Amino acid sequence: MNGCIFCKLVANDIPSYTVYEDADTRSFLDIFGATDGHAMVILKKHGATIHDYTNDELGVLWSAAKKVAAAIEKTYGTQILSIGINHGEPQGVKHLHIHIMPRFEGDGGGIMQSLPGKPLHNKDFVSVANAIKANLK
Repeated sequence: MNGCIFCKLVANDIPSYTVYEDADTRSFLDIFGATDGHAMVILKKHGATIHDYTNDELGVLWSAAKKVAAAIEKTYGTQILSIGINHGEPQGVKHLHIHIMPRFEGDGGGIMQSLPGKPLHNKDFVSVANAIKANLK
């Protein structure tokens, strides 16, 4: 996609610190990473969110993420990783990517639930679960 920094990276129009690449995916270090070894994994095909890809494509993406995660664990001697995506994040790159961050006991980081930084507003879990179920396709 024109203007997408990750698509420019895939086209080798800009440099990257690539750690893994195959026909469909690429993984590279996040130059604004939260930890040493913080890598991102992308599909080379442009898409902004999970809805832009087929289930098979998402499987290919997560398979590559699994390989990179294992390599990061071995490199840093840790079995603690934070792995996730920012789906539709307005401040992020509009190309779906998986973050893989090596973590360590006592590193000061938190669990995924600590990221938004706001408490739950609706603790009626039955109604929340039912509302989500009603929108499943």
